[in-house]
Order: sequence, then C-alpha cells, then structure tokens
Amino acid sequence: MTILVTGATGNIGRHVVAGLRERGHALRTLSRFPGGPDSVTGDLTDPATLHSALSGTDTVFLLWPFMSADGAAEVVDVVARHARRVVYVSALSAENGGVWKEVEDLIRHSGLEWTFLRPGGFATNTFEWASAIRAGQPARMPYTQASRSLIHERDIADVAILALTEDGHTGRTYPLTGPSAITQAEQVHIIGTAVGRPATVEEMSREEARAAMAGWGDMADAALDYWQSIIETPEPVLPTVEELTGRPARSFTQWAHDHADDFRPLPASEVAEQYVAAFRAGRMDAATRLAASDVVRVAPLENDGKHVELRGLTEIMANAERLNRDLDIHGVTVDGPFVQDDRFAVRFSFDVTHKPTGQRTTSAKMSLYTVAGGVITREEVFYLDPPAI
Repeated sequence: MTILVTGATGNIGRHVVAGLRERGHALRTLSRFPGGPDSVTGDLTDPATLHSALSGTDTVFLLWPFMSADGAAEVVDVVARHARRVVYVSALSAENGGVWKEVEDLIRHSGLEWTFLRPGGFATNTFEWASAIRAGQPARMPYTQASRSLIHERDIADVAILALTEDGHTGRTYPLTGPSAITQAEQVHIIGTAVGRPATVEEMSREEARAAMAGWGDMADAALDYWQSIIETPEPVLPTVEELTGRPARSFTQWAHDHADDFRPLPASEVAEQYVAAFRAGRMDAATRLAASDVVRVAPLENDGKHVELRGLTEIMANAERLNRDLDIHGVTVDGPFVQDDRFAVRFSFDVTHKPTGQRTTSAKMSLYTVAGGVITREEVFYLDPPAI
C-alpha cells in the first residue's frame, strides 16, 4: 500500500510523513517542485498534474488549503480515478457548512472510501502573535476572553496515521479538540511562561480586527461573531483523541513548550538561516512567521519599474497571489543568506511558464531584509533579470 501525502511540509503533514516513515509504510509526498526521494511533483491548483503522482497509490492524505472549494471537484475526481480511499482534514465547523463541508460532500459522492478528521481550532494559529511576542510587544487580538479548546497538530497527525494505516475507520467522522478550553489571554501567558519572558495581551476593538481581516472577505464577520460567542460558551472539549490513540490529547502548555523557540527573540543571523531553510523546505508558513505583521516590502512595479511599498503580510501575500496567478512555477533556487549586522540578502532564481502564452523563462532577484526585534521588518527587492515572478 502506497500512501500519498499532500501538505507534507506543513504543520500537520510533516508529522504524518514522519510517523508513516517510522512505521515503515511506503509513501509519496506531493510537492509543486522536485524534492527528496519520496517527493512527486503535482499541484492541487492544476488537477492534470496529479495523475502521475497518484498512479499506483492506494490511499491519500488530503489537505485542502484554500478558502474556497473552487477546483476541488476536479481534484477529488482525479484522486478517485487512482486511489481507493482518502483521509481528509476537514473542520469541526463543517457541520454548519462552508468549504470543508463542500469538499466532504464531493468525497462522499466520489466512490472513495473515506475518513473525515474534523479538528477544532489549531494551536498553530497562535503563531500570528509570534512577531509581537519576540519583539516584547503585546499580542493584539479581539475578544481576549474567548475560550478555545485548541488542538496540537501532532494529535491530528497521530489520528490521521491510524486512519491511513488501520482498518475500521472507513465512513467515520472524527471531531478532534484539545484537552481543555482556555482563553486567548491565558494562551499568551502560557506562551510567555514557556519562552521564559513575560508576554502580554492587548484587546483590539471589533472595528480594528475587522480592518485587519480585510483578506478574509465574508468570513471575517462570521469569525468575529464566533469568537464573541465563545466568551460565554467556551468551545467543547471532546475525548476523541484519547479514545483513538489511548492517551490524552496534548495540552496547550505542552504545545507552547514544543514551540517556544518560535516565540523567542532571535539574532539577525538566526532569522536569516531559518528564513532560508523555510523557503528551501517549501514552508511558507514558517517563513512568514519570521516577519513582523506590519512588514514593509519595497519592489518595482511590473511595467514601469517605479518602486512601491506594500505594508503588512495580508497585503503582501495578496499581491504575490495576483502576480503568480498566470504562472506555473517549476522550481525556485535559493542562494544565501548573506548576513551583515542586522541585514541579510537572499538570491532567488525562478523557473516558470507563463500559462496564457506557454513561454518558459527564468529570472533572478535579490531581496535585502532588515531585522529588528528578532523579526523581519523590511524587504527591498532588486531584479537581476526581467521579472518573471
């Protein structure tokens, strides 16, 4: 039995891969770019690229990392042509509809044997406070007294491994939570204790939070309403992890100790090394975690070369998505980092095809980063070739 793992370098997927390897299972890891010995090339946004990756597989661990189900029907169809069963990471809120329920329904009607994992809030969501805590600033959020039963990503992975490798899980839906519900303010305090330096919290108004969530679209108000509701009615605590694994779910305190280094202030040289390592591993989540929430990116416009500033991760990521929309990225080579004092430079080389024209090109750029308070606060981009990306 060969298992294909999507999202293999992400917070959950990398633990799924490690667990399957420890148990001696044959596996493949899906990647947009050529990778290690288990890596196969494919892209969930281009279902035609998945046939080769899926050929000869029996089971798929599926993460759908998008906020819309657009394209999911085509992906599920390709999976069903090759594999027998799928373990899909959905969400506890799927019972109320949304993208997770849409993907579940597609899988239910595909003919695949299936298992759905429905985790509640991920403990890794608290990484959004990492840059502030590193810099000794308050972690800002709405509804600091909202109580969440956050789950450790390794618990999701442990349940996934059971569902991927054991009989008896077909047609089952598993709601997954952490072992207790704690407020967001308590989460910040626990992180500070694990790091060994005080971490404080500051409550944002709903209006401030809504403005910061501009990229969420219609989901922003729904999320804010939900967080407000769990002040008086905390999230449920469910025993599923212990029932399936035979041990209690990991606590948020354990999670904070496991990730304490992600919240500690780092010298510029260490920020640089971690940033480049994250890019090489394809872990954009880990790379963005090293940047301040209000990081500034200075880059030339595509057409006239005039430099413009983008401020904040939300604006920067939205711009990157727009620039990459018509590109197939075959590979990215990363050289560096080249560090001096509180700055470092990285050279990126891109091999891409422009989908509308079919033209394949290469280009390179240098990015110069400034580090302050243990986080990247500024990126300045210099194109060495005409920008293909």
